[in-house]
Amino acid sequence: MPTFSRLPFLPFILGAASAAFAAAETSAPPLTLAQALARAGEQHPALAADSYAARAAAALVEQAGAPPAATLDLAVENAFGTGDLRGVRGLETTVQSSRTLEWGGKRGKRVALAEAEREIALRTAAVRRAEILAGTAAAFVQAVAAAERLALAGEPLRLARETLALAEARHRAGAAAPAETVRARVSLALAESETARLAAAAAAARTALAASWGDPAGAPPAVPGRLRLPAELPAVAAWRARLAGHPRLALQDALIAARRAHLALAQAQATGDVTATGGVRFLRAGSDAAFVAGLSFPLPSRERNQGNIRAARETLAGTESTVHAVQSELEAGFAAAWQDFAAAHALALKLARDAAPAAAEAAATLRAAYAAGQIPLTEVLEAQRALAAVRRELLEAEIAAALALARAESFADPAYPFTAALLSSA
Repeated sequence: MPTFSRLPFLPFILGAASAAFAAAETSAPPLTLAQALARAGEQHPALAADSYAARAAAALVEQAGAPPAATLDLAVENAFGTGDLRGVRGLETTVQSSRTLEWGGKRGKRVALAEAEREIALRTAAVRRAEILAGTAAAFVQAVAAAERLALAGEPLRLARETLALAEARHRAGAAAPAETVRARVSLALAESETARLAAAAAAARTALAASWGDPAGAPPAVPGRLRLPAELPAVAAWRARLAGHPRLALQDALIAARRAHLALAQAQATGDVTATGGVRFLRAGSDAAFVAGLSFPLPSRERNQGNIRAARETLAGTESTVHAVQSELEAGFAAAWQDFAAAHALALKLARDAAPAAAEAAATLRAAYAAGQIPLTEVLEAQRALAAVRRELLEAEIAAALALARAESFADPAYPFTAALLSSA
């Protein structure tokens, strides 16, 4: 009887991959989507870096409120001259302090700008966090999908083994040709190979999920093994209304506030400051002393800081004009994700209702007919391939629906409650 001596390693690969997957699944309870999101939100390295940026911005707020530093001036006059001023006989020394008195509310406007920039840092971190959570949700669905694909491969593998046993029994009874046994062995080898591939893919998907919180080298987490689509679509109107609270729009508001604060500071800087000085002058080598004081006023100018003011106005106008673009981008992204979800959901329901039961019934009928000697094995194998194809198509439609739902929910709810409802360990 022919054997597949060129594939002696296949059972070992299959066994090792399946054992590794099973060990990971049984070593810890399945991770929930909420737990995965919490880990990513707490442990992702990029979010830790953003926290430093926020603290740096807070320090700049404190610095912005500091007044200009005073200066100490020392002046020496009438030294080393000629005649009566030869040497230090006419030496006069002046020691005085100078301080700039800011006008136009510059200090308050500097603080307002620093606070606005701190808000930008916080909102930028919120946008990054939302992106990381979206990636984590997608990776979680992919990990569950990989586990589902592996579980689905178990049915064709079981059928291939049963078919081989049936073909060998018929061959021993003289009711089937040796070629049928060879075909059954080929079908079993292909099923084993596919199962080994899917086991490796499931392990890789769980490792990718662990990378969402910066731990790709750690033990791959166990995940639930089912996708459960709802019978009906959730209401879309409430989701669309939540787009107004998206972190990207909050970041845009913070950018506009910062640009306005920058314009206000540029306008305030057009007002000149007054410098006040005061000190003591020592006359005639220190024999006499007198108090000195002074005020310094800037001369008026029509062009004072006008270029910076115009630049600040244009920057503010440009930032305000991008709000609509961000809103449109969010709405378009949500609409596309929702359409993908609705289409995949409808396809999955139709396959589950019509195609999958019909394919299962046809495969069972043909197997019974083969066992009775009424049809050749090729028809049974073809029916089993058709059943496996329908079930794979159904699963892929469910996976596509889950991924699209997670993408749609990333625009509306960072807790992903509807996506979590699709996932079950049952």
